[in-house]
Amino acid sequence: MVAVNLQIQISHLVGLILGTAFLIASACVFNNYLDIEIDQKMQRTAKRQLVTGSIKIKNALIFALILGLIAFILLAVLTNLVVFLIGLIAFIFYVIIYGYFKRHSIYGTLIGTIPGAASLAAGYLTNSNHLTLVLGLLVLIMVFWQLAHFYAISIYRYDDYRQASLPVWSVIKGVIKTKNQIILNQLLLVIVSLMVGLFARQLRYFSLIFTLITLSWLIYSLLLASRYKIKLWAKKIFVSSLIINLVFILLLIFNFLIK
Repeated sequence: MVAVNLQIQISHLVGLILGTAFLIASACVFNNYLDIEIDQKMQRTAKRQLVTGSIKIKNALIFALILGLIAFILLAVLTNLVVFLIGLIAFIFYVIIYGYFKRHSIYGTLIGTIPGAASLAAGYLTNSNHLTLVLGLLVLIMVFWQLAHFYAISIYRYDDYRQASLPVWSVIKGVIKTKNQIILNQLLLVIVSLMVGLFARQLRYFSLIFTLITLSWLIYSLLLASRYKIKLWAKKIFVSSLIINLVFILLLIFNFLIK
């Protein structure tokens, strides 16, 4: 997402969007290669092409390398050094660091939010090298949203994660404590969304609307908690989290366009 108070150049925007898209695609292919053994044990991933063998590993790795090369060329030529470095760090974090911790630590999900928020930071810094409090708050929104989102998946797909022996929060701490973590992160999301408007006047309308939306999401979660069994509840929270993320993106784009 581009910074709301900057006039971004078209070439920078194209480089950011295409570079990020190619980088994400490359990282996903590498991740699927590294996760073949895990994916074999999980129902939702057992039919991935690298698992079934319909795509050869050699071809997948060549494809991933080409995607990554294109991504870094686009970021280097069309954006700036800061964005390029953010892309490189996010790539390393997702493929290597997150790839390690999700197998060995309950905090793998938290570490995974770093590359997840990188594209927002890259967009904000496309035309500027200045780190600001507003950027920090926007990144926190992405972090808290991702935690609620992925904790919901870990409950909804609890059997898969347990079968694959992955130390996600729901498997190690239990689904009830994970449910509490989801609600806590939803609450933090509401608070941070409100803080954005307090520290950035240009984002006050975004802040007001998104605070109301995230508050509604929190209330929705609390109301459903007493009506549904926990796995079905988590599935509904997961699906609704996708809508929250879409609204977040659209609101930032709208805020940028009206400036």
